[in-house]
Amino acid sequence: MSISATYRDRNRVWTPELVLEEIRAWKEAGRPLYSHYMRKHFQELLAAGIRYFGSWKQAVEKAGISYEEVRRYQKWSKAKIVETIQRLHRQGVDLSFRAMMLGPYAPMVYAAIRPAYFGSWKDALTAAGLEPGEIYRYRSWTEEQILHEIRRLHQIGADLSSKHMDEVGNSLIATARRRFGSWAEAIRRAGLDYEKIRRRRRWTPEQILEEIRAFHKEGLPLTSTEIRQRYPALFAAACKPRFFGSWRKAVEAALGKDQARRSSLQKEPSVGSRIFEQSR
Repeated sequence: MSISATYRDRNRVWTPELVLEEIRAWKEAGRPLYSHYMRKHFQELLAAGIRYFGSWKQAVEKAGISYEEVRRYQKWSKAKIVETIQRLHRQGVDLSFRAMMLGPYAPMVYAAIRPAYFGSWKDALTAAGLEPGEIYRYRSWTEEQILHEIRRLHQIGADLSSKHMDEVGNSLIATARRRFGSWAEAIRRAGLDYEKIRRRRRWTPEQILEEIRAFHKEGLPLTSTEIRQRYPALFAAACKPRFFGSWRKAVEAALGKDQARRSSLQKEPSVGSRIFEQSR
């Protein structure tokens, strides 16, 4: 059931099955499920969940969703939001409101726009030392400005592969494709070797641990399912026998066993799925 259908039919007759279906639909759409947000945006579902399952937490967990993951928005502080925005900006990530809401950092955006934090995404960007108007700068850039930005990102060590640029939602790649016909051509026009750039990142144990700690610090889910879907290269590298052998062991090495258990990690991926990921 789509989110749009949810808004069109507020006065439906609720059943336990319908409550669970709606909760899963909101999760799949990337919407927050914490009670404060639901009370403001879909009070009917919140009330039905409490009525049928005793509490909102029990309703969410009955839908197969970890409530600890739902509550992760509480881990965002103003300082952490600013730090993350600055880091993403250095990486060349598209920080426009729309792009962020469609990506894995949507919980951070929701936290940032709360009155107790910054009140708006624009003010959050300003607090991070960025000019909101500059976030959309690629749209009006000339070819030379685009090439200069590609060179700048390359100099700071950013991953310029088309796969990565598409994944992080960097609008630079879309603009470059319109101006030069392809991302590869833009890279070549910038004086860089596209064949070297397009090669897969060569992971090291230290890089894997660094990524895991960064995700944990940002409050991102560290379940094997989540990482396998969103960051398949990291997951596959961590599961390689010459590194950690499994995602769980990688997280334990990065955070310690106690913290790894508190991160609500799911069961280890099967040998078959592990081999599949390593072969990608």
